[in-house]
Amino acid sequence: MTRYEKSIETHNLARRYISGGVSSNFRYHTIPVPLCFVRGKDAYLWDTDGNRYIDFVLGNGPAILGHTPKPVLDAVRDTLDKGQAFTSVHPEELALAKRLTEIIPCAEEVRFDVSGTQANQIALRLARAHSKKDTIIKFEGQYHGWADNILVSVGPSLNEAGPYNTPTTVAHSRGQPKNVVENVLVQPFNDLAVISQTVSKQSEHIGAILVEPIACNTGVIEPAPGFLEGLRNLCDQYKIVLIFDEVITGFRASLGGAQQRYGVTPDLAVFAKACAAGFPISIVAGKREIMNGVTDGVIHGGTYNGLTSTVAACAATITTLAANNGALFKKMERQGTTLIDGINTLGRKHNLPLHAQGIGTIFTTVFTEKQPLTHYRDYKSSDEGLRLRFIEELQHRGVRTTSRGTWFMSSVLTDNDIHETLNTVDAALEALKQEIAKG
Repeated sequence: MTRYEKSIETHNLARRYISGGVSSNFRYHTIPVPLCFVRGKDAYLWDTDGNRYIDFVLGNGPAILGHTPKPVLDAVRDTLDKGQAFTSVHPEELALAKRLTEIIPCAEEVRFDVSGTQANQIALRLARAHSKKDTIIKFEGQYHGWADNILVSVGPSLNEAGPYNTPTTVAHSRGQPKNVVENVLVQPFNDLAVISQTVSKQSEHIGAILVEPIACNTGVIEPAPGFLEGLRNLCDQYKIVLIFDEVITGFRASLGGAQQRYGVTPDLAVFAKACAAGFPISIVAGKREIMNGVTDGVIHGGTYNGLTSTVAACAATITTLAANNGALFKKMERQGTTLIDGINTLGRKHNLPLHAQGIGTIFTTVFTEKQPLTHYRDYKSSDEGLRLRFIEELQHRGVRTTSRGTWFMSSVLTDNDIHETLNTVDAALEALKQEIAKG
């Protein structure tokens, strides 16, 4: 009997009824197969074989309060007998919208949706309508959802990525129309000189700059000092709409997102994932003059937008995270910093090029001599094979993180969990070191 016998059996059965055995391509990565989980509680998950994991995946970020958070579940239960879909506004939706305008710096008005992909789509549509220009600038390695028009240059190989200063716009999926690349310009993250030159030459076509303010999907790379400020200045100078994709950083970098953390206010922002602690909600927030496009010909719809249950989950998440002057954020920052420092120390102990970087609430682990990572190509040049082996060894010992090396912190981790995790990292690195020595 193997550690994953029942998960393997379940996956083989699932492939008969669910295409690929999972309902998202981003769930293929689990080793040796996508594991079958039967229960989550606080910082832990249990699979069908009975293995317990300290969970740093957290549903790819949403479960910031851990699994089955009582305040959120209680708030959702209170809605179930009141109805879910009214196809109109309801008092709790209005109250949540007002609260969001108080905590998100750019939010003069908001709209609700159910996923980050869809929220990014309406943000792009609003931006193009406002600027009356079609071209969007995005940054290499950043992900803004799986819709055709923006799923480009998310993970290109270095061979297909093109020159550093003028990256090739590369479609990411089979089935995308060839012309999806025509209205997207790709730029290197954190290089203000390159993007300034690009914008100055093509400003008459550029309607929006769309950016993850922290490059969370590829290396958890923070913005260089002055980079976000520089984007803000470029957009002001050339009448371009600045959009922050805060699907990951919203309610995680701080309650008001990365824009609050770094003090740079975009024109529009998209929040999702952690906003409802695991329930499906997304938010588009921004300046009134741009958001009001929805009353002047910009179409945005959605049957499940603003359901009572998801609104309640979001409101309860805000209340929990904001309590005691943001004490949970301080706790996550402290524990995350302890992990980052401890992992880097253990990498040196084992003489392996393991590097952890990020912020306290989200960070990455990669194997590279190029430290710190500053843009996508640094991340892409790291040792992917060694990273995946490291993640496998962690999983075998009961610590679960993402295949791309991203670690999401939750507010329910204990200091004992942090200690156990560092011991697990130590053991995993020892196993890798012995494996490498054997050749």
